[in-house]
Amino acid sequence: MTEKKVLPEAALYRRSFDGTLHPLNSSENNLPILTRAKFASEFCYVPQSAELSKQNVFYSVSNVLKLTQDDRSREALRKWEARVGNKEAKRIRDEAIGAGNAVHSYLHSYLTEGEAKSISKSYESYFQALNSLLPNFGTCLFSEQFIVSFKYQYFGKFDQLGLYRESLTLSDLKTSLKPKLSLDWIEDKIIQLAAYYIPIETLYQLEQAALIYLISDGSCNEFLFTPQQMTFYKQLWLERLSQINERVSLAA
Repeated sequence: MTEKKVLPEAALYRRSFDGTLHPLNSSENNLPILTRAKFASEFCYVPQSAELSKQNVFYSVSNVLKLTQDDRSREALRKWEARVGNKEAKRIRDEAIGAGNAVHSYLHSYLTEGEAKSISKSYESYFQALNSLLPNFGTCLFSEQFIVSFKYQYFGKFDQLGLYRESLTLSDLKTSLKPKLSLDWIEDKIIQLAAYYIPIETLYQLEQAALIYLISDGSCNEFLFTPQQMTFYKQLWLERLSQINERVSLAA
């Protein structure tokens, strides 16, 4: 009988050109390669050569959050689209995606290569906000890095792990047209941060988490969370994850 591999709670991964996920450390040959699949009508990853079954499915953090979004949030989004119109809603989304990609690329280059790429004038105000924060970033351990949770069977790509305001920080960077003045407005984004926090804290002794918003007017909103504060949001994430597992069980 083949002995079953004992996997760690979590591990860092990289995405290959063909979309498969491989252990970041090539010497960790006990860790599985994860391949793209579709289960219960949803895209997911499964260990290479493993049976496509509920027991082997890994969903992405973003997909779990999307599929378990509450009715109130869906209705608010529907009303917003109806108010501004489909064309304007698409323009706003496209601008947000473009700005987000631009500032992430800029920060990644700055942290990993010591220099920043040229910027588009279209997003100048966002870079104004980012540049005001750059002195807060210190040594970067990882940027734009995949993490896989084997304990809870999910994966995602986090923004940065490194020193921020002189503390070891898991940070997530967002762009927004308007300031974020209440934690209630950004709860889903904190839950997303918590989803990355859970597996990463098994590998590194995190001192805080940071959710940073770059605003279109050139300002920024910074939210810092202690490990104790993150406990609440970690529980919310695990509840959302249990919802997707129940959904998969019903659909399978």
